[in-house]
Amino acid sequence: MTSKTWRTEFKRLWGELVPSQGQAKTVQGELVRAAGRLSDEAYRNGNINFGKNHKMLCEFIRKNLEDPTVFNVEEIEEIDRCIDEILDAEHPDIRGSASCHYRLAEKVVRWCELKPDLIPHEPNPALRI
Repeated sequence: MTSKTWRTEFKRLWGELVPSQGQAKTVQGELVRAAGRLSDEAYRNGNINFGKNHKMLCEFIRKNLEDPTVFNVEEIEEIDRCIDEILDAEHPDIRGSASCHYRLAEKVVRWCELKPDLIPHEPNPALRI
């Protein structure tokens, strides 16, 4: 998938699945929201506000995106490495298209494409972003 294609699809998914406030009602929407929130914090704020809520988003992505029905072992290992890199909040990965944020967002789009039937998401009451 080209950079332009996944970005366009990410924006479409955001518009369709992510509410203006709060958590998404579907796993697909929450994955898109989580990837977007993590990327926004790194690029816009340099992770200055990165905290437990961002860590919860990382773990949500890890739990749901590391799906062997969608990704092979190498891709799952890359997802894991990217999440670990994002969790290193003191050194935000903001290299543009080479960043873990971009690679995770692209993987989120791919996961959503291969899981088109919306999966209900139970909001995490502890999550505040």
